[in-house]
Amino acid sequence: MTRSTAPSVALPPDTGLKTRVLTATNGSAGSGKSTFAAAVGYAAAKRRKKMCVIGLDKQRDVSHLLGYDDPDSNPAVPTLFDVLDELCTMSEAVVPARNTKTGDPIPNLWVVPESEKLDKLEFMLAGETARELWLYKLISQLRGRFDAIIFDCPGDVKLATIGALIAGDEIVGCVKSQEKESRGLTQLEDKLHEVHQAYAHTGMRDKVDWVVIGDGVSHQSQGKVYWDMEKQVRKAYGDAVLNATVRNDVKVPESYTAGQPVTLYAPESAAAMAYTKIGRQMKLYR
Repeated sequence: MTRSTAPSVALPPDTGLKTRVLTATNGSAGSGKSTFAAAVGYAAAKRRKKMCVIGLDKQRDVSHLLGYDDPDSNPAVPTLFDVLDELCTMSEAVVPARNTKTGDPIPNLWVVPESEKLDKLEFMLAGETARELWLYKLISQLRGRFDAIIFDCPGDVKLATIGALIAGDEIVGCVKSQEKESRGLTQLEDKLHEVHQAYAHTGMRDKVDWVVIGDGVSHQSQGKVYWDMEKQVRKAYGDAVLNATVRNDVKVPESYTAGQPVTLYAPESAAAMAYTKIGRQMKLYR
């Protein structure tokens, strides 16, 4: 039986549109992946680009930011786990992102809500042949409907992240100016090269295409360790590092508490303007 969906704005039709699929990831938690996915997704939607964000994390942070605080508690809201459980198709799991303040759908922005049951992903797919291709197979249902799709990965390089690395067209390494997140990006690259050897035939990328630096300081007097770490990241990844560093901004945690992308919650804030610039540098919009 197909699970019913929440009242929604209709899924965009398949027009054959070229869809960019971005994988926001890091081998470490707390690197700003969900903040990036929601903020840039909203900024692009505001500029009339059709966007879809797919959360892969049992923590459900990006679902929270896009209007679905606890998808598991509402049987009318489909989740990615329901797709895996064959209660609905991938296209049926796409629902409109919502402004938590007003309850209204956000124009041009959709989301596939997450489930806390995603921690069972590896067990569920244990018997599948080439199980790493699980997301690569599903995403074909959504290509042609959106200008871009953003995967928000968990903070590890297990099956959910590996599936997104294979299914994505561009890999976005999200990192903070701190040792833990920088090491996580290195771990991600190691796994990326390993998986690429087996799945290069899918068109999988073998390197990080973009690097987004968050929680940075404006001057070394505010924290020399953070300042030096950012310099190291920029030296290591060169032109892949986007020019706009997202500086430490209280509006980011405030927006999470409000359940909104920072680009919606505080569009004039330093963080929102940085994410808007990042989306432009990635050529998601002008």
